[in-house]
Amino acid sequence: MGKQIGIKKKIQGHTNTALDGDGHREAVAISEALDKVNIGLIFSSPLKRAYSSIEPLARRKQKAIICSKNLIERGFGVVEGLEMGNIKSAKAYEQKLILCKTAEKNYRPDGGESLCDVNIRVKEFLGFLSTIQINGIVVCMTHGGVLDILHRIIMNEPLSSERKWAIPNGAFFLLERCKSEFKIIKWAETSHLDSSGMLDEY
Repeated sequence: MGKQIGIKKKIQGHTNTALDGDGHREAVAISEALDKVNIGLIFSSPLKRAYSSIEPLARRKQKAIICSKNLIERGFGVVEGLEMGNIKSAKAYEQKLILCKTAEKNYRPDGGESLCDVNIRVKEFLGFLSTIQINGIVVCMTHGGVLDILHRIIMNEPLSSERKWAIPNGAFFLLERCKSEFKIIKWAETSHLDSSGMLDEY
């Protein structure tokens, strides 16, 4: 499941923003959709917008939430806070130029992470998941940047290639583990959400 961006298309990265009203409604929808699913463990990014999104489910299932820094959104450093629809000031224009460079796999903005950095920690988390033996589904609440890398790893897509897959807010992404490898069963499942207000992750 993914959480990243608000209605204003702001680059959030590691900015620890709280959920808005739509986000809280999505959190409830997620909880209700998974009501009858046998859940073994719940992991989450420690950022508020992810953690708060999974809290209703954790309460419903009476499960603890285990935070993992490997699930945190990609850090965009000096670009964080940029509103994509408001590129008017010289600073915003400079930030946009930096943002364009972040598509290069080795480019690390000041105070942020490169795609390669995120790739390393997503692979580390997948390796950890492959060692877990538990009865039930493992639920992970993360962000669009992590899910993008996850898709690239599983589908063997280059890190710097154009993204051609959707990553909507609050969607389900179902993986199946086969020994130490994972395959995608469902991607961007949104039948539990109100599609009228749905945004693709940036």
